Amino acid sequence: MKKNLVLLSFILSTAISFAQKDKIYKSFEDAFRNPAQVYRLKITFKNLDTIPSDIYKLVNLEKLDLSNNHLKTVPESLSSLPNLKELILFRNRIVSLPENFGKFKKLERCILSSNKLKQLPASIGKIKTLVELSVKDNLLTSLPTEICELINLQQLFLSFNDLKSLPENFGNLVALEQLYIGDNDLLTLPFSLSKLVNMKYFYLGRNELSVFPSAICNMTRLKELDLSYCGSMGFFPDCMKNINLLDILIMDSGQLLPFQPSRFHNPSIKIIER
Repeated sequence: MKKNLVLLSFILSTAISFAQKDKIYKSFEDAFRNPAQVYRLKITFKNLDTIPSDIYKLVNLEKLDLSNNHLKTVPESLSSLPNLKELILFRNRIVSLPENFGKFKKLERCILSSNKLKQLPASIGKIKTLVELSVKDNLLTSLPTEICELINLQQLFLSFNDLKSLPENFGNLVALEQLYIGDNDLLTLPFSLSKLVNMKYFYLGRNELSVFPSAICNMTRLKELDLSYCGSMGFFPDCMKNINLLDILIMDSGQLLPFQPSRFHNPSIKIIER
């Protein structure tokens, strides 16, 4: 009987714990009443213009969503959250990030798209747990070389910025599976991209390349490739037929393949001309 009571107590406490983790707090006021019980905080479309500096009190917070607000700055205390895994600051007015931004210990997903960032802090390269990073639709003209240290990064969204080049060691991001760098001002790509052999989705459209990036031929696991409106690249190289898993190829209507589409390994490949 005693064992059954102990087991029942354990089941109840576990159920309560899971229920608490699923609860989404909708205001800082509610969250700060019982800070240790807050795992998810979502405050969106509230015209929020500041994040309280004492947010560090939410020691168990795992997901923070403050998207679609009026935030301009991010407090240094934010990176002190020891258990934060998801940070969503989409569509705010953030112009810069604190230098200590790289102090996150467990951050896996960081969404900073649709802000006004002109640069990223070098410390971002210290967030080794990052799997997804989105900084698309900002004002970035360059990336810190330290971003190449994100060895576990699988998804990187850089589209709709003002990037003219990528760091030479960009190929060190060997875990990358998805890279979106369309709608920038890229003139060339570093040769190190040839090391990105795990790439599955590569969207490069609407840049200013003058030479076909030969590194693409090493990305033999590609499923989708966008090369539309990339500049005067000339003919595609014959080695493209070695991209065995390619499902979708997006290209200019005037662009020519050096072989018949039937030579692609995938007979059902979809070629989209724009």
